[in-house]
Amino acid sequence: MRNSESKPNSYPSGHASIGWAWALALAELDPERANAILRRGLDFGMSRVYCGVHYASDVEAGRTIGAATVSRLQSDPVFNAQMVLARREIAEACAAGRKSSLDCDAEKKALATSQ
Repeated sequence: MRNSESKPNSYPSGHASIGWAWALALAELDPERANAILRRGLDFGMSRVYCGVHYASDVEAGRTIGAATVSRLQSDPVFNAQMVLARREIAEACAAGRKSSLDCDAEKKALATSQ
């Protein structure tokens, strides 16, 4: 039975699951930026709470699922081979001096005001 305060399909948050899984994988690929990447992964999940779509416990459950998924993937030889290729691609881009063309200032400002 739902009351007027329940959120439909709230548990767990799939957005938090995927956001946290991506953050964990990307932080592993770029350890120098790990703190910023993990912060963004947390913010991505919490955006579901800020938007009123999920409860904080839904997001926490989503992060648990994301972490478990990445943990399982780390024992997969195909995943590990892809991670090696991704690390190489990142290293080559950095060595060539390539930078992202994205300007994330607007997102940073929006996230700062929501916390």
